[in-house]
Amino acid sequence: MFDIFNQVQEPPQDDAVYSNEKKIPVGNVFVISVGGSLIVNETPNPEMLQKIANAVSSLHDSGKKIVLVVGGGKTARNYVEAFGSLNNFEKDLLGIQITRANAFLLASYIPNAHKEVLSEITHAKSILDSGKIPVFGGLMPFFTTDAVGALLAEYLGGSFINLTNVAGIYNADPKEFAEAKRFDEISYSRLVSMISDVGSMPGQNVVLDLACCMILQRSRIPAVVLDGNDTDNFSNYIRGFSFVGTVIKENAQEEISSEEIEELMPKKKPRKKKKSNASEKIKVYRDDEPFSARDINNLKL
Repeated sequence: MFDIFNQVQEPPQDDAVYSNEKKIPVGNVFVISVGGSLIVNETPNPEMLQKIANAVSSLHDSGKKIVLVVGGGKTARNYVEAFGSLNNFEKDLLGIQITRANAFLLASYIPNAHKEVLSEITHAKSILDSGKIPVFGGLMPFFTTDAVGALLAEYLGGSFINLTNVAGIYNADPKEFAEAKRFDEISYSRLVSMISDVGSMPGQNVVLDLACCMILQRSRIPAVVLDGNDTDNFSNYIRGFSFVGTVIKENAQEEISSEEIEELMPKKKPRKKKKSNASEKIKVYRDDEPFSARDINNLKL
């Protein structure tokens, strides 16, 4: 049923697809950050869980070393919003528990996954060496699961893959802006700059957080952002075939100008000026009696 993952034929080329020569990942260790919203919507999505599990299992059986990090998605956000009285530290702790629940759920669909959700990055290597797939959720407050994935890739000398619900990194949210453009490649420095500009604003339109990108940048970690709904495309990347997505690298050939990025970036709303009532008149009094026009002129203001 799932023979498609064992095929070695490349999909047809088009303008949006990468060539193999430039996009073969470095090394044989791949840290995959799975967005929580891919596998859990209002309720867990068994079809999507199985789809990702089959792709991961096929890649693992072919000799690829896979590490999984699973996010909290909408479920974590819903829980955090429900506990409005908690401070940010406590909200992060709550979100971490949801990510670990999602990680345990996905691991249960993968026969060769280590069934315990790990909480120490240094434990990943021994699990990989045993032939199993290490599975992580969140680890610490403030750090997203993407940042955890970047740390794992740094520690293991592997590649970082972000599976999300869009086909890469855009100059604006493609769900809100039909004219949004996707980067085929983006440099570490450009990505860090983009996120720094909008990271503190609500509704940021980039799929990775600042900590994650700075870790990728400092160790020049091979990285890519892919649509997690297309597991064939995801499998193609790891196998070294052509794929669609955004590659994050040092010397990227970016085809989107700074002006195009800035044009669709969320902008701070200008502060509204308080309207003055032009009809209001100032009245001046002297000894409870109004000043006359002559009195005012004599003041020589």
